Amino acid sequence: MASLRDTQRAFAMALRQDPAGAAHEALAVRPAANVAVYRNNADWQFRNSLALSFPVLRRRVGDDYFRQLAFHYRQRFPSRSGDLHWVGRDFADFLALHLAGGDYAWLADLARLEWAREQAGIAHELPALGVEALAKFPPEDLGSLVFDLQPSLRLGASAYPVLSVWLANQTENASPVGQSAGAEQYLVRIRSNVIEVARMQAALYAFLDALKNQMPMADAMSAADLDESALLSALQYLFGEGLVVGVGRPSAGHAAPSTQVHSAKR
Repeated sequence: MASLRDTQRAFAMALRQDPAGAAHEALAVRPAANVAVYRNNADWQFRNSLALSFPVLRRRVGDDYFRQLAFHYRQRFPSRSGDLHWVGRDFADFLALHLAGGDYAWLADLARLEWAREQAGIAHELPALGVEALAKFPPEDLGSLVFDLQPSLRLGASAYPVLSVWLANQTENASPVGQSAGAEQYLVRIRSNVIEVARMQAALYAFLDALKNQMPMADAMSAADLDESALLSALQYLFGEGLVVGVGRPSAGHAAPSTQVHSAKR
């Protein structure tokens, strides 16, 4: 007689297995007709959750192809959480492998943008610091400062115009966007409970990406190839958009600020 654990494993496998290849369920999970009901429900819930997280991708490929992608994705990355939000966690990486070298390889970057929105939507928005926070440090220390940015902030870059595709496909039956538009960079964040997606210039993107990775300001400036005038504009954007929640001197290895100015907690 099969143990409870073996029965549970067999049942979980049966929910993902095509009926024609589910001979194992006759050993531990009966009757097959009842299992098929659960299988169909689980398949629909998985695909529907994926479609909710990636609506633009679904629109671009159509329901039939999206169903095929969802099927293959679920075989490799079955849901391992009771929270359906996390169904799409590995979808972009799956598409990068599944579509590599083909005409639709760019869909992986589109999926990354849509998943960034999903993640930003469940992040906290913290009170932001003003630019006057920099005045608390002597001028000679400014270059070594590191920044804590809004937890919801997500940055993305693609060799394809995925932001233009996403913007153009907020409704069904939108016209295609030509791939000749080229590379794009973007920012995703939540502000006042609204998820925002904004286009970014390459240098500003590189600067924010470096700061987000706890690089000191002088090093981030060099990484983005900013001169002093461009740095001033970048800082005005950073503080003006309410993206800075902490600033301070780095600890050993630049892992995190040590002497730090934080915004007041709500």
